[in-house]
Amino acid sequence: MGMRRRWADLWRVAAALTLAAAAWPALAVAPADCAAMPDLLTRVRCTGELRVGARADYPPFGQATPDGPRGFEPALARLLAAQLGVGLRFVEVSAADRMVALGEGRVDVLVATTGHTVQRDGQALFVRPHYYQSHTLVVGQRSAALQGVDSLADLYGRTVCVTVGNSTNADLAVAGARLMLFNSARRLVEQVQNGTCALAAHDDSLLLPVLPPAYEAKLSFAPLPWGIVVGRGGATLAQRLGEELRRLHADGQLLALAQEYGVATPWLQARHARWSSPPCAAAALDDPRCVDPPRDNRLAPTAMADAVERLERWLQERWGLQVTLAMLKTQVALQLFLDGMAYSVALVAGAVLATVLLALGFGAGLAARSRWLRWPLGCLLLAMQSTPMVLFMAAAGMLLASAGLGTPAMAWCVAVLVLGLFNGSNAGQAVAEARAALLAEGRPAGLRAAALRARAQIAAFAANATRGSPVAALIGVPELLAALTDITSFSSESATTFGLLLVFYMALVSLVVALLQRLQQRLQVVETGR
Repeated sequence: MGMRRRWADLWRVAAALTLAAAAWPALAVAPADCAAMPDLLTRVRCTGELRVGARADYPPFGQATPDGPRGFEPALARLLAAQLGVGLRFVEVSAADRMVALGEGRVDVLVATTGHTVQRDGQALFVRPHYYQSHTLVVGQRSAALQGVDSLADLYGRTVCVTVGNSTNADLAVAGARLMLFNSARRLVEQVQNGTCALAAHDDSLLLPVLPPAYEAKLSFAPLPWGIVVGRGGATLAQRLGEELRRLHADGQLLALAQEYGVATPWLQARHARWSSPPCAAAALDDPRCVDPPRDNRLAPTAMADAVERLERWLQERWGLQVTLAMLKTQVALQLFLDGMAYSVALVAGAVLATVLLALGFGAGLAARSRWLRWPLGCLLLAMQSTPMVLFMAAAGMLLASAGLGTPAMAWCVAVLVLGLFNGSNAGQAVAEARAALLAEGRPAGLRAAALRARAQIAAFAANATRGSPVAALIGVPELLAALTDITSFSSESATTFGLLLVFYMALVSLVVALLQRLQQRLQVVETGR
């Protein structure tokens, strides 16, 4: 009897092991072989761990706490991992690097406020159904200068704070908004709460819960469904997660989770009703009657886009250079790039001309007999010499914005005036000193003769105005720095972009210096009469 019981126990253990192996085949695989498995679900079960990319700067969806990630998305990830029967490891990601982390295999899935767009469909696999939907919301201060901002067209020439990588930054740039970039949503929220950003744009799910009383919602656009994103070889895992999401929608668990963490629920209430009743309760996960389509945010490519991509691949394969020429691939980026170069050249030309004219004016005024002319100009010169130019530019920008004149054309005029005044006043001092030297030598000391004597100093300050011209981006001039900043905001690529900016300004400054040297040589002939 005892022997039969022992055999029965052995058979039950063997049967249990057989069933466990059938239900979880990866258990029979050595951990060292897990990475070689092409199927992501099998790999996850093999390692016994699901690596989830989550955000730590986006309450109430995800934030870092001493007890680990907390929020709607970490709680959702824990539910899904429990259903898969595996452990969970969170990897912090940001809006700028989350897709890179997935592509490099540092995470298995993303549950990180990732909007599902047609463009991203070509980069990764989005799980259906989605688990949330947001709109891009533009918020602004309750001030007279910002009254009437209720459409994208009203943002033309205005500075809008955004985060790098937001898919709707291109819409704002096309509308003519000047974009101020922040690397994290937390920093953006801090700037709004401090009152630093007069206008800001991000998901309504982020901005509405933290909106200060001094701000209001101006407009919203671009509905965007959020999806869980899986990595390479993740079709089976995506199917499994999709089945779990349908169940969480249908039985109301996802809705209850949103209520627990203070997430807006209207969209989730509608999806609860959809997935808990026919036809979606038993439909395929990709049934168009039940799932929302991705947002089509594709930008029209340029005629040279394919050639540019081939060049990028050739540089990578031949020289190992990771170059991304985002400004040449889409029509929006190319137009911003060309406009930026045109504004930069015009700004430099205007700044050089203003520097020369104001140098002559200051030179004449500082050497004038009337003290009522000399003293004010001397005080202004002292202020220019003792204060960084960026502060003058920022102050001019604030005056421009408070007057409601913050258009690109007006910003360009103000920038030219500030650059010319800052450099022309210093060059004017050199002209006045040259005139005094000529008088001491008993030579003709007219303004023309003094300017010829001080030509080297005038040329030096004109070149300095060229070098300082990028600071005009601070007040909304859409020159190349501002244009490349806008391109970076939706391309999420900065190394090549700002490397090209450096090359452009080095070439521009070198050209101006060469032209000024040629001009000095001719003026020397005029001065000496030879």
